Amino acid sequence: MSQAYKSLLACTRELLDYAAKNGQRVHLETGQETADHLLEFFHDVDRKNLAINFDPANMILYGNGNPIEALMKVGEFVKSVHCKDAKWAAVDVRGKEWGSEVALGNGDVNIELYLRVLKSFGYTGPLTIEREIAHDRAKQKADIGQAVALLEH
Repeated sequence: MSQAYKSLLACTRELLDYAAKNGQRVHLETGQETADHLLEFFHDVDRKNLAINFDPANMILYGNGNPIEALMKVGEFVKSVHCKDAKWAAVDVRGKEWGSEVALGNGDVNIELYLRVLKSFGYTGPLTIEREIAHDRAKQKADIGQAVALLEH
């Protein structure tokens, strides 16, 4: 274990211990690491108030794993979620080409299965719709409306 990683663990534990005194959790959002690496980090940190904000599209966008398989691995730690969709990059060159974010239900996440897996873990938290289109607010609003309709269905 490198000294840099040991320092990261110490800093994370200190933050989590402080948050615990206030009855708070810290959520890490998925995407930039594989589910296996995230689990390893959770094990190494060893604090009950470390949680996951699961973003299935980020797994695709960053090329770090199938979101459903990842969710099944880390589900016990998921305390918040994003409902966001994406398409895989045309060429699998991890870290060099991003996938593309699309309207919920139009990508490779498989939102219906995603919701069933969340339910199987007993997840009852919020379903936060995330749709980032800074340059086209009208499209963003339409896509969010589509997401609401899909989730209510």
